[in-house]
Amino acid sequence: MNNNYMGEWNNSQSLPEAFIQLPYQIYQHDNHWLGEDENSLRAQFSAANTWFNDGKAWLGVIENQARVVGFVSDKQIVDEQKAAFFGFWESTDNLEANQTLFRALSAWAKENGATHLYGPINFSTFSANRIRVDAFEYGAFLGEPWSPPYYSNLLNALGYEERYRYLSTFSPLDEIYEFVQNIYLPIKPFVEQKFVFEAMTPEFWLENLPTMYSFVNNVFRENFAYTPIDYPTFERLCGANFANKFCPKSSILAKTLEGDIAGFFLVYPDYSELVSPQNPHAINPNDIRYELHYPMLQQPRIALAKTVGVAKPYRAFNLFTSMSCELTMRCKGLYDTMCAPLMRSDNPSVSFAAKYGKSRLHHYALYQGTL
Repeated sequence: MNNNYMGEWNNSQSLPEAFIQLPYQIYQHDNHWLGEDENSLRAQFSAANTWFNDGKAWLGVIENQARVVGFVSDKQIVDEQKAAFFGFWESTDNLEANQTLFRALSAWAKENGATHLYGPINFSTFSANRIRVDAFEYGAFLGEPWSPPYYSNLLNALGYEERYRYLSTFSPLDEIYEFVQNIYLPIKPFVEQKFVFEAMTPEFWLENLPTMYSFVNNVFRENFAYTPIDYPTFERLCGANFANKFCPKSSILAKTLEGDIAGFFLVYPDYSELVSPQNPHAINPNDIRYELHYPMLQQPRIALAKTVGVAKPYRAFNLFTSMSCELTMRCKGLYDTMCAPLMRSDNPSVSFAAKYGKSRLHHYALYQGTL
């Protein structure tokens, strides 16, 4: 299958070559783009992806111009209404091509009962979502949205508006460490009367994957546009390739004194320099392993305090702040810069990050349109 394509996707098909090649055309002169894994891309749109057991997709591509995918599922409920998502969106600065694609996608989404279209979201918020809207002079960390500067203008011209803004903060670790010493250490003995902080290791994560699946679904279900995923999908997205990337020396597992999981906070090194297509010895992101690849990172090293979950009964005890302080102390000597990534701008965690004295900010947006 080649050239242009628009229609409901049959996962027994092969992806159009024009769909796969378009990002390489758009980013051919962009040294910050971290690439797209073609094998993973093909697998996501194949019968191997259990998402298609309950959901349907629509795929559109205009060769050399634009591509987009739509997703509908009975599980996609936003603001108590059935919603459609759009994702895998890549485009040249061509409004007409996008009008053609989004007009057809919107009609399909409406036929399938959706009232709004949200995105970019690739299948679900467990995968890539949002676009970058500023700070284009800086590259992207692994897992950070990256897009040309004109993307927000295209979405606005198509009639879409920002639903939420997100940001990442970057700060020297020494500044944060000083704050933690002054504020957290004096109260740490009181925190330890309720919680025990252990190292979150890949071994613990994988050995307790069914437990973590239930925990994550319960904790994240209140997030905007959250869609529950089945266990095979969680295993694919959050299994060994996921767990082997985070830093066991600084990631935190919080337990109650009775041994129940109260929360976790995962820290990752910024591996972008190792996976960049600009690196002649680039490593496939799926092959990244902390123990093997952390020593290969050049200084200054960036810690991404990226994935956090706190069980609802313990949110009143400021467990998020305590885990943030704990991981900061453990990052000392391992990293030079701390990044608090991809926080929604109205999230309480932003107030904690603001105390660091932000030295750099990246902003992102998630969009919505009425059908």
